[in-house]
Amino acid sequence: MNTRDVVKRIYEYADVVQTKNDEYFNRNGFTHSPSDKIEVKLGRKYAKVIKLQRNYVAQTSDKVIETRSGGSVHTFVDMTTGDILKSASWAAPAPNGIRGNVFSDDYGASVVNEHGANYKYNI
Repeated sequence: MNTRDVVKRIYEYADVVQTKNDEYFNRNGFTHSPSDKIEVKLGRKYAKVIKLQRNYVAQTSDKVIETRSGGSVHTFVDMTTGDILKSASWAAPAPNGIRGNVFSDDYGASVVNEHGANYKYNI
């Protein structure tokens, strides 16, 4: 796997996360603001998938979307393997294991929800 392939899949994974957020807002009838914007920040070891809150700005009759800075980390993705990791903080992933991989057939959609990585259950 080369870095270019991993980065391409990370951005495709981010599109899946954006779709999940859009569907969540539509399903729950949230009209107070548009769905969170998903962005990717590439680092040396991990890519950080970030949720940025957006608001409507009142201007005449049109709704203009404004993105706030800051936000929260949705997930981390390992830049060498494509593994999806739950976030522990803004700076680092949780040390308790891999949730999925961006190279799976569904780009990792089955291991995340609109808020972040799913919990890991030991059965």
